[in-house]
Amino acid sequence: MTKTKPSHYAPPPTPEVAKGPRGPTTPEGVQLAREVAESTVLAEDAKARLLVEIMNHESTHGRCTQTFMKKIRKQARPGQPNLR
Repeated sequence: MTKTKPSHYAPPPTPEVAKGPRGPTTPEGVQLAREVAESTVLAEDAKARLLVEIMNHESTHGRCTQTFMKKIRKQARPGQPNLR
């Protein structure tokens, strides 16, 4: 059997990229992400980890709670020792 149909020579389908938000979607989450990005005491990997944590929190809770925002701000503020 020979493969002479044009469909046999088509390029393989491209893998799907994960669909979902690339950043926070709520106003509170966007503001919190901005504060994390502007932080001078966090390393880039810590900023990325906190951004993912914000997005995960939004996906499970719908909005950023006051307690969660305090927790993230405590880690991102300069002048306070970062215990993590």
